Amino acid sequence: MQEWLNKPVKMKTGPRKRGIVEYVDEQYIVVYFTHPRKERVIFSSTESFLEKIEWLE
Repeated sequence: MQEWLNKPVKMKTGPRKRGIVEYVDEQYIVVYFTHPRKERVIFSSTESFLEKIEWLE
């Protein structure tokens, strides 16, 4: 999961937020969204993160 750090991501559904993975550990994944506004979203499980986020490459 450490390879996910600083990777660009976007939300699959809802508002089209884009940002980067800022922090990863066993309990939490923090994504810092920069578009359309700056905010942090904390995911409490890998499953919820993977079902709501897609990778930008």
